[in-house]
Amino acid sequence: MHNVHMITVQALLGRPHLHIQSLWCPNPLAKLRWVATSEQINPAAFLEGNELLLTTSAGNPEGEAGWLEYAQRLVAGGITTLGFGLGFSHDKVPPLLVQAARESGLNLIEVAADQSFVALSQEVARMIETEATSGKYKLSALQQRLIRASAQPRGAEIITAELARGIGARVIIRDKAGRTIAQSVAPTVTVDLEDLAAEAWEGFSANTAQLSFETAEGYCLFTPINALGKETAWLQACWSVFPQPWQQQALSQASLLIASALANSRFVASYQGRLLQRAFELLLSGELGAAQILTEMAFPLSRALSGRYVPVVVTGEEGDLRVLTARVERAVTKSMPPPLWRFHASHLEMAIPVAALPLTLSNFSRKEFSALRAGVGQEYPISRFSTGLSGARQALRHTGNTQQVARWEEISRSGLMQVIGRETAAAFSGQFLRPLRGETDLLALLEQYVATKGNRQQMAQNLGLHRNTVATRLEKLQNKLGINLAEAGAQASAWVALQGRDS
Repeated sequence: MHNVHMITVQALLGRPHLHIQSLWCPNPLAKLRWVATSEQINPAAFLEGNELLLTTSAGNPEGEAGWLEYAQRLVAGGITTLGFGLGFSHDKVPPLLVQAARESGLNLIEVAADQSFVALSQEVARMIETEATSGKYKLSALQQRLIRASAQPRGAEIITAELARGIGARVIIRDKAGRTIAQSVAPTVTVDLEDLAAEAWEGFSANTAQLSFETAEGYCLFTPINALGKETAWLQACWSVFPQPWQQQALSQASLLIASALANSRFVASYQGRLLQRAFELLLSGELGAAQILTEMAFPLSRALSGRYVPVVVTGEEGDLRVLTARVERAVTKSMPPPLWRFHASHLEMAIPVAALPLTLSNFSRKEFSALRAGVGQEYPISRFSTGLSGARQALRHTGNTQQVARWEEISRSGLMQVIGRETAAAFSGQFLRPLRGETDLLALLEQYVATKGNRQQMAQNLGLHRNTVATRLEKLQNKLGINLAEAGAQASAWVALQGRDS
């Protein structure tokens, strides 16, 4: 049923020469695939659904319950619209039928006595044929645009945008894990289909054999994108109304072009990735000239490496990290220097030009990147970029469930405890002060030692003790802790331990 051309009830009602009028039409966008005529009381058993059913008597049901059962049987059988002809059995549409249509949600049309059912059927056939012919022209024109788009450097993205505009839909390319590779929405789409797209993908993920999803909000179709005989991605299209057959056919043809474009982009990305990886390593070793040569090979249209760069270290699933780099690459323009990156161990290290940093960080507000964590270092001239990388790595340690992005500049400005981290300080405090459990006098002495910087006279005065008593307790304290408080490192450890008690 979904592979035939259809017209809407609204389009049919828009033809005044047919002498028909709507008595009750709750679903004017309902699709009509053909016309059927029947005077039986249960015609739905002989129909396929989506026909315009014409009748002059409806089998003359008995009473209010009979008319309601008649209407309900039609709706259950997929018949959305009933045309009642006047002049043969009835001079006007039976009020009980109007009431039954309202209760069942059935579209009800009055057909004037001077309008023959044959002429009405012929008009519907002509409208369907016109729609089919129009669809062929639209599909042919769209095919040409898609072919031209596939030859562009970012073919998959351009195909997605052209397809969305051509079929009037929201179009998304997803990898097998559901991550968005590219997406676009036609300017003619006036409703937000994002929730519908997410709901449909969730249902599709649970059952990939079901390639279509229909709800009150709209309709979604899924088409596999195959490479070397394997499903590598999925093409999803969503409409607010049921799509025409030519629009569905466009998906199948676009998927072939997208498969080719993705394969080409993967080859280019692999080549480009190796160039950027090596350029990044050369940059860290101070060989700016060599890094520049490789960067120009990867980004021939971009400006030279220059200006100030910000180090960004990101951790997360490799698939998400690679999608992120693709997004960052799209931010590169002729007006700014290019970004660099390398995959290092379990994370991604990036060199982002200052001008591109806001757009880069805006990706972390996207739902698809909610699992990523990023540490941002301080900006430096490109020749000194490596200086800031350690700060970005330290900032990454301060991210978590409540903080997705941390900046080293803000952390370092807030003091040593922020740099160390409260959790780390608390753990260190517990270990360092464990020998003093129950030793309240020694703990008080340690606090005074840190507060007075080891001034024994001041310590004795603050504690109300004799200097000799302070000396004796101090020796005991150091034995307990196994340190010499005269050493600067021991004093620093004591200060961190005391601060960490409140963490």
